Amino acid sequence: MPSPDQLCGQCQHNQPAFVQVVTPFRYSFPLDSLIPSFKYHQQLTYGRLLARLLHQAVAQHYQERQQALPDLLIPMPLHRVRQAQRGYNQALELARPIARLLKLPVDRHSLVRQRPTAPQQGLDAQARRRNLQNAFVCRHPERIAGKHIAMIDDVVTTGTTVNEASRILLDAGAASVSIWCVARTP
Repeated sequence: MPSPDQLCGQCQHNQPAFVQVVTPFRYSFPLDSLIPSFKYHQQLTYGRLLARLLHQAVAQHYQERQQALPDLLIPMPLHRVRQAQRGYNQALELARPIARLLKLPVDRHSLVRQRPTAPQQGLDAQARRRNLQNAFVCRHPERIAGKHIAMIDDVVTTGTTVNEASRILLDAGAASVSIWCVARTP
């Protein structure tokens, strides 16, 4: 939204668990080619570029609003089977360089995707919510208790996944959750 105080119609109707989404791009050309190449075809060079661009957007966002940076970065977890198939977690590949540049810790063990889920692509909102029921668990609540967390992901579409993961972190004791993603669908 143009102003940081504004909420979109969907968020006014059904307030999300996270406090904000920081994203530099819409998921359209050329991001709709770069991100899948990075995510599914091991083009890790694209990931480094995307991480740099996300870092710039995040730094500008927090500087303009004079907000404190979060305490901890958590990459959106993949289920172990999907990560084994892919060979890496694209969110972790984004989080590492951003964490280095901002001098923030990365926690990749507290939030776990405990069961495999079907890809969200092509599912309607209700099917997305059902698909994610009991998908996440917080294994180390002591690491996140009272902390402001930034969860990193590549793309946010409907927000269902980041909302469910944020809810789990808040239920485990996190003070707040922000979402940092490279792109968001319009």
